[in-house]
Amino acid sequence: MVLLMVFIIASCSNAPIYPKPKAFLSLSYQKAHYSLFENDYYTLPIPSKAQILNETSKSIELFYPELNASVYINYAPVTPSLEEMVRGIEQKLSEHQIKATAIVAYPYEEVRDSKVGVLYEIKGNAASAAQFYVTDKKRHFLNGALYFNIKPNYDSIYPTAQYIIKDLREMISQVSWKTP
Repeated sequence: MVLLMVFIIASCSNAPIYPKPKAFLSLSYQKAHYSLFENDYYTLPIPSKAQILNETSKSIELFYPELNASVYINYAPVTPSLEEMVRGIEQKLSEHQIKATAIVAYPYEEVRDSKVGVLYEIKGNAASAAQFYVTDKKRHFLNGALYFNIKPNYDSIYPTAQYIIKDLREMISQVSWKTP
């Protein structure tokens, strides 16, 4: 009996119990390597981890088989106006606001090449994790969206989304236009 009492007293602790801290998966990815994709309208660096699927004359799907994600890229000539095309992108973004906790815009401008654009990171359990557009303001307009082929769970897809967003930044900065 005394042994039981000693065990009960010894097992009681006054150490406070704290909730577990939030954490993200710790995944590591290899450094990205790129090859050039060319069509009649633009040249674009494509990550080696991605496969080109569903290619048409103005659009491609980049599929990341190891990450179960796709980036859908579309090209259009600037018609009727650049403002209307940007409004279309913003309207698509507004569809994600229901599930998104935040949409962060990262503007891009390259004066030397006359390129401007915006990369939007969509935080939360939205269907798309990122969207972008890049244009020369006169003739060319390229936009894209990142989707995962799973039900979105932001905590789980965050590291992978960040990895692919680095690829999107590279694509935006390195895209070059072809003159028709």
